[in-house]
Amino acid sequence: MCDPSSKSRLHKNPVWSSEDSWKKIVICIVADGRRNLNPMIFKVLASMGCWQEGVAKNQVNGKAVEAHIFEIIFCLKERHTKKLNSHRWFFNGLCPLIQPRITLLTTAGAKIGKGSLYHLWDAFHRDPNTAGACGEIRVAKGLLWWKVLNPLIAAQIFEYKVSSVLEKPFESIFGYISVMPGALVAYRYQALLPEPISGKGPLTMYFEPDYLVFSEDNREIGEVLEYSYFAEDQVLPFLVTTRRHSQNTMQYVRSAWAETELPATIGSFLGMKRKWQNRRFFGLIYAVSHTLAIWRSGHSFLRKLWLTLEMIYLGCDTAFWFLAIGNYYLVFFYMAQSLAVATRVHISETAFMLTRYTYIFLIVVVMMISMGNRPRGHSLYLFILSFIFFACIQVFILFAAGYLTYLHAIDFLPYANWHSFSTVVAVFKAAGYHVLILALVCCWAVYLLSALLYGEPWHMIACFVQFLLLMPSYVSVLGVYAFCNMHEVNWGIKEPEDHDKDPLIGRDAIYHASTVMMPDDQYVSMAYQEAIDNLERKRKPRTSIISTSSSSSLLPTHTDGSTNLLLDGSPGSGANAQQSGSPAKKAKMTTRNVDIKTMQSDYYQSFRTRILVLWIVVNGALVIAISSDEVAPYLTLKDGSNLYVTIVVWTITIGATGRFLGSLAYLIGWVWQFFQRLRQ
Repeated sequence: MCDPSSKSRLHKNPVWSSEDSWKKIVICIVADGRRNLNPMIFKVLASMGCWQEGVAKNQVNGKAVEAHIFEIIFCLKERHTKKLNSHRWFFNGLCPLIQPRITLLTTAGAKIGKGSLYHLWDAFHRDPNTAGACGEIRVAKGLLWWKVLNPLIAAQIFEYKVSSVLEKPFESIFGYISVMPGALVAYRYQALLPEPISGKGPLTMYFEPDYLVFSEDNREIGEVLEYSYFAEDQVLPFLVTTRRHSQNTMQYVRSAWAETELPATIGSFLGMKRKWQNRRFFGLIYAVSHTLAIWRSGHSFLRKLWLTLEMIYLGCDTAFWFLAIGNYYLVFFYMAQSLAVATRVHISETAFMLTRYTYIFLIVVVMMISMGNRPRGHSLYLFILSFIFFACIQVFILFAAGYLTYLHAIDFLPYANWHSFSTVVAVFKAAGYHVLILALVCCWAVYLLSALLYGEPWHMIACFVQFLLLMPSYVSVLGVYAFCNMHEVNWGIKEPEDHDKDPLIGRDAIYHASTVMMPDDQYVSMAYQEAIDNLERKRKPRTSIISTSSSSSLLPTHTDGSTNLLLDGSPGSGANAQQSGSPAKKAKMTTRNVDIKTMQSDYYQSFRTRILVLWIVVNGALVIAISSDEVAPYLTLKDGSNLYVTIVVWTITIGATGRFLGSLAYLIGWVWQFFQRLRQ
């Protein structure tokens, strides 16, 4: 990006064409806990010259060290306090010192594509109102796409591609993107800062849960819901877009991309998708419930109207996702019932009844094994069985739709003029299931056309069937698992750690003085060479050349003969040893930490229970009301179709068509900007 000798058009921008352009970029690495870090990471950082073994200590003068900052900037947090606290270190701790214009966030394991940083920067450079931007997330498919053989990975590849060619471009047209991928997202730093008068801003509201966890006050845990505690970082784009007296917008940059690995087993798949679905759900709830904040921003009237229209769409999308398990069951119920009636075979009605009861039984089983259980052991086999069963249900629904249409076509065969298009349409409508077939064809056509327009049709060929078979499991298994485990909110923050469990900085530990002597250039070079050798030969590291023992005599002292005096904090015995605190004080602090953890756990589980009961009652009432014999006659249309199912299917069809039109508009704008850059 900063190579002035590059011949690419991307590097002809005057901002990056100078010899010192590399100074405009600062790399900040925030490691979430020294003990949780893979040892190989230390070797890589040592080979880059930004880590030196033996220098970092977890306490100084009996006080716990929060983090270590190195020159790259590499911020190594002593405690594992999760993602939200890492963002707080970056935005509130490092950015005020650096004063960046653009901040780009990525996650460990993501491989940022060539030129992606430039394209993200260029989006901010061209439009001063762009306050946030994200790129495409691609999936590592392996050599010759061998990972596609795993149906879980294939379904996720299709899901990510649909998001990159339909959902993200559609939302980018409005100016607000509801789900910003954590692997490749950038913000304009000025848009995140608090307002000078009120002192409030996107960052202050975003970090409110972290302030609550690490502060000493006694506020009720429930207050965090005001700041969408469960939405994690998905609330930040909305806070930036609706900032008062500002015209901030979010933008999807298709030219920027990052590659990431996906879970390949059902256990890891459920764990990752649970986090993603829950934070997306609560992020949408927060955005839709705060729609009025759009009208307090500095956007133009048309932009406010445009964003409000998007909120209506997102509200409908959230409602449909909340009712997805009930709606899918109703589709299965009516297709199976219609097939049993049309075939006029007694065994069909018996098979329908058994399949229906098995469907309900598996939903209950999945709900039971999801309550506080991780998908492993016997529960894992039940999850696998559920995936297989719902894939068979999907095959049955597709077969029933096609076979019922065929039966009605046979009835028209003796007197139908099949050369007339009107006759074909009449047969299609008379089937009574034309709405469902129309929705399927429309959605598949939208997927195919958008893939062809964006020049990426391969996922339709290699991954569409797998996604089609796993789609009901997304609703009936993953949805149940996500709702049953929404109380596990530790993906964003972590409760205060009990230092008494740390043998090095425990409150009852005995401290003694030790010296840490900084090495000279010779030993620094030896440490660097050792890291290089370990990476190249992939062998275990030799004994560290830097010792923290007070008896170390291998390393020279500073040129002035001075040394650094630290408190080692390791437990031991000695005449001069002192305890850091009385047993009464220790018991008081431990009791307080336990009380906070208990309060948080009780509140999260209570909140989960309320949402879960509401979800079960609403979907159960919907299924009972629509499928009951008393209500069914009032919802049956002349062609035999159900009114409610027709409304649901038509809504899905209209939504898919709208996403396609928005994606097409984004593509036209992207092509126009591409040719504009070529002319420059």
